[in-house]
Parts: sequence; structure tokens; C-alpha cells
Amino acid sequence: MRRGTVAAGVAVLLLCTACAETGNQVSEAYEAGVGGGGVTHDEALSDDIRELSRRGGTAKLADLTDFAWEKVHVFSEGASARQVERAVGEPVLGDKFYYDAGNLLVFEYNGKVSKAGSVLPDLLVTDGRRSWGPGTVLKPQTRSRNTLLRLSEE
Repeated sequence: MRRGTVAAGVAVLLLCTACAETGNQVSEAYEAGVGGGGVTHDEALSDDIRELSRRGGTAKLADLTDFAWEKVHVFSEGASARQVERAVGEPVLGDKFYYDAGNLLVFEYNGKVSKAGSVLPDLLVTDGRRSWGPGTVLKPQTRSRNTLLRLSEE
């Protein structure tokens, strides 16, 4: 049993070393802010957004999050790492493109990236706008249930 654990640890170490050598690392500021976690799937936020869509509800984005933030950048599947970095001001993605079939939300606090999370599925409508403030509200795009949610600022 111990031999298997050691082998698994060595495999993870080799994988991490290979990733570090590719140059696809996030900035020191981002790494310090999120502990090197990179983009994670935010299941709780995804659930809240799906529920809002299901019932055609409205909510402030800040009420759906449990951490401090001052700005959020919203991207859809296919956004390039370059587009994200230009909007955010520092590297976020480890790949050349954001591949998840959902939205990428990159939150800033004190001018630095504090969290980058994917929410599935892609239910957010931004009308081409990338950055939003703390007063961002998610509103149903139509009067029906199971609708897309349009971002707006109040």
C-alpha cells in the first residue's frame, strides 16, 4: 500500500514539474491571491445561477458569492488567454483558450485577481461587455422560466 502511495506522489510531482516547464503559469499576484488554484469550477455559484434561470428570478451577483470582490470579468467558452489577460491585467488561464462550456468569472479585489471560477452551463448574457462592478444584477432575459440571465449594473 505504501509503495502505491509513493508512486502516486512521484507521478504528481513529475506532472507538476512538466507543467511548470511549459511556461503556462499564472502571475505571482494571482498565485498568492488564490493559492495557485487557477480556474476552479464554482459549484455553489453554478447552482444558484441555474436556479435563478429555472425560476426566472433576479439577484445581485454579490449576494450569490461568499467572498469580497470589487470587479468581475465575464467570458464565454472560446475566450483566448490573451483576451482574458488584456481585460484582467494579468495571466489567468493555463491554456491558450477557455474551453469549459460555461462562463468564466474572474473576480478582482484591491486591483488583483482574487478568484477565477467557471460556472456551468453558459447562462449569462453580457452584450459584449467584459467587466462589471459590485452592483451587478442578474435579470431574466425573457419572462419565461429556464431563461438566460442578462447582467446589468444598478
